[in-house]
Amino acid sequence: MLSFSLFNSLISNFSVYILPTISIVNSSAGSVSDAFLWGIITSASLPLSAWLGMQFLPGKKIISKLLAFAGGVLIGLISYELLESSYQIGGISPTFIGLTIGLLIYVISNRWIENKGIKERRSCEHGGCKDNKCDQSISITSQALVLGALIDGIPESASIGISLLDNKMLSASVFLGVIIANFPEGLASGAGLRRSGISRSRILLIWSGVAFICTITSVLSFLLLADLSPYFQAIIFSIAGGGILAMTLQTVIPEAYKDAHDLVSIFGSFGFAVAFFLSHGSPFIHN
Repeated sequence: MLSFSLFNSLISNFSVYILPTISIVNSSAGSVSDAFLWGIITSASLPLSAWLGMQFLPGKKIISKLLAFAGGVLIGLISYELLESSYQIGGISPTFIGLTIGLLIYVISNRWIENKGIKERRSCEHGGCKDNKCDQSISITSQALVLGALIDGIPESASIGISLLDNKMLSASVFLGVIIANFPEGLASGAGLRRSGISRSRILLIWSGVAFICTITSVLSFLLLADLSPYFQAIIFSIAGGGILAMTLQTVIPEAYKDAHDLVSIFGSFGFAVAFFLSHGSPFIHN
């Protein structure tokens, strides 16, 4: 009984004191510089986590649990940020259209990357080089890895620009959701590519380039959406949601299940609960 009361107290204090510092109510819309700044902050987690991965070479059990948790967070981000916002702005029709487009774009793009030999990009054992001889075709491999990372990262980055359309401050659920999703991806890739023989400098170059392009995506999504009608804004919102959903179902959850097995449900549910709490606990969401 005491532990439950203590937990309740911690949650209440977190909601009152911590979340407002991450997500401050501000009725004015964001700007291009805001999108660029938040894009850099969130995207920087990719090369940082890749560096940590190649330094400490974490094993499959740790990575699988982190991926499961990230998968839950991403599903929560889709549900409570992108698709919900799309529905509120444009209704069911543009939301369904955008979701379908986003799913198809990701599925087709992912298949194209896999046909180039880059498979299981979140594996901490090979980082996507399972069927590729990375040391013999390093240039082609690097290009394919960058494209694969961009396919995964662009929908998440677009959510940054989308979240800034009505407020200068980024919502806590989007900010932490993207960072939490980026961390196991970079960690697994850094470890896997290092084990596959890719040099440290090339790994950092790959992920720094991906982070830069994701930052530009945040800016472009803000610029493109700013002058669109609500109907087309809703479509773009749900396209990003569809891309993230396809990525989660095709690459994050399957890779997590390989080693986490039944624990994928526990860690995934916990991640979803965190996303739910951030979305509903932050005053920014309800202004």
